[in-house]
Amino acid sequence: MTAAQPSDATSATADEAGMAALRELVAASDDRFRLRPEPGPDQESRTLTVGMATYDDYDGVYFTVTSLLLYHAEVMDQVSILVIDNHPSGAHAWALKRLELDIPQLRYVPYDRRVSTAARDRVFREAASDWVLCLDSHVQLHPGALAALLDYIDAHPDSGDLLQGPLVSTDGLKVSTHWEPRWQQLMYGAWDTDPRGTDPGASPFEIGMQGLGLFACRTKAWPGLNPSFAGHGGEEGHLHEKFRRAGHTVQCLPALRWTHRFDGPRRNRSATTWYQRLFNYLIGYDELGQSPDEAIDHFTAVLGEKAVRQAVADYQAEKRNPFTAFDAITCINLDERTDRWQAMQQRLSTLGLRPERIHRQSATATSGNHHIGCALSHRRAIEQAHADGLQSLLVLEDDALFLPGATWVLRRALAELDGRPWSLLYLGGADWGRTFPRAEGCHHLETVTGITTTHAIAYHHSVFAHLLDELPDTVEGMTAWIHRHTALDQYLAQWNRPDIYRTVPVIAAQTNQTELVAEDLRDQFTL
Repeated sequence: MTAAQPSDATSATADEAGMAALRELVAASDDRFRLRPEPGPDQESRTLTVGMATYDDYDGVYFTVTSLLLYHAEVMDQVSILVIDNHPSGAHAWALKRLELDIPQLRYVPYDRRVSTAARDRVFREAASDWVLCLDSHVQLHPGALAALLDYIDAHPDSGDLLQGPLVSTDGLKVSTHWEPRWQQLMYGAWDTDPRGTDPGASPFEIGMQGLGLFACRTKAWPGLNPSFAGHGGEEGHLHEKFRRAGHTVQCLPALRWTHRFDGPRRNRSATTWYQRLFNYLIGYDELGQSPDEAIDHFTAVLGEKAVRQAVADYQAEKRNPFTAFDAITCINLDERTDRWQAMQQRLSTLGLRPERIHRQSATATSGNHHIGCALSHRRAIEQAHADGLQSLLVLEDDALFLPGATWVLRRALAELDGRPWSLLYLGGADWGRTFPRAEGCHHLETVTGITTTHAIAYHHSVFAHLLDELPDTVEGMTAWIHRHTALDQYLAQWNRPDIYRTVPVIAAQTNQTELVAEDLRDQFTL
């Protein structure tokens, strides 16, 4: 008897059942599923991590992973597998997590701080091995390709170069070795072929750039991707130039052959607009001190002068916005308080911040004592920032209100902060009637101690590790910690350091606690 094919309704029910199973797994593991798991000893002993960042592409991940196990078995004892799930609240998450249970050498990491092809950066930051091969979640390696890469690593263990390999078409007839540096279809780069790359046995040779469906380098040589990148595109060419400026080259290894699934359902729809892609190019050019003129001319030729002129003006305005001086902005919001999140989005938009700049983090709910969940939520935000190698993080709680002149004050406060060592910067904070001295030579910055509330606080990277060591990562552990310290803000209030600052005047208050702000400012918090 032939089994009946599942209907769409049956598939939907299966997805719902899977998500329910995932929620049970999260609850049973004390929410640790959402925290960053550590690599096991077996993964740390491997030479190479094959890593991929994925967004709702379980099928792609499954076939890429199983093809590694089936067709590269001779070298898989040297390889660990890493899956970065860029949509861990999506319908594919439970199945991706299940792979970790089924495949001992595979590690699953949920990651949604930025939804972007630049989530590839997290592959290198999570890898426990000396080398990383990063590929898209729908790439197949040709037989012998992984062994060839491992042979190269054995011969060049300390190389700082970026390695890539030829893209082979699905029918096997076309081999593309590199990208020519020219604009087409709102992207910088066009596939081309160097005859030297058509022979898998040929020696490596230098190329200028290529697509990033597959690339490899020594983990310590990874230069990182700009934390402001969002959406799709902009890294090609930019990453290659960063390697060259670090004194390295980009090499094509002819035996490292791969095939890419270009067709199929489009995922990550919110991250594919031309507008965000242009922003990424402009961000990259600014980072490297390059002229954006060619990019602007190309986008203008395709889309028209009016649209591109407005996009460039928007970018320049955002670059001047002092809130973008922080490497990341995380807003903590309980899942059931969609009203607060909507209101906060409006307030942040009024401050000139695009949605791509804000990471909404699901707050940890602890009904018995909200201080436990608050501290856990701040810890999780700091953990993500630390793992991403960020220099600074602004954490906002979803009931934060802002002074209409917030950007004006913050711009001047940050200018005065520039060059000074700092650990915490309060944009608000209850001072309980106390006054504090201005920082030396400053008008919009004061040194503070003993202030409370954490509704708008920036953390410097110099205190990330200390806070992660101090703050427990489980509800049970944090419950005991809160019993000793009362709350996160009370703990921070005990810090007696000369590098804790607050803006003057305060530019953030809490919705139901404006009475904690100086009396002459209370009626000004209208944003």
